[in-house]
Amino acid sequence: MKYWVPPLLYMALIFVVSSLEQPPLPMPEFEWLTIDKLYHFIEYAILGGLLALAFVKAKPAVMPSKLIWLVAAVLSILYGASDEWHQTFVPGRFATIADWMADVIGSIAGVLAVYLYYRKKVF
Repeated sequence: MKYWVPPLLYMALIFVVSSLEQPPLPMPEFEWLTIDKLYHFIEYAILGGLLALAFVKAKPAVMPSKLIWLVAAVLSILYGASDEWHQTFVPGRFATIADWMADVIGSIAGVLAVYLYYRKKVF
């Protein structure tokens, strides 16, 4: 259970911040790209990495070791989708596909980073 505390606490933090009417970080815009997409990428790279670490450390007996990477990425991606949906209920916030795509790419990057770190050590 101790390996699941960091990703679960981080998911709770994401939920709390997404519940705020005004995000606590500045949002300057650059023509077609906003810094918001970078925030989404980083936020979900961390989540994907934390989930991958939890799976690696906990080593679920019912799951083949090669599948944990996919499951970690899918869980992070689905949480990103649920977070975007959650924001539709928060006054002053809204969901966008572009935000979710940044979440998806960040989730994959975070899982991939942990995979590349551990591929020689654990597997």
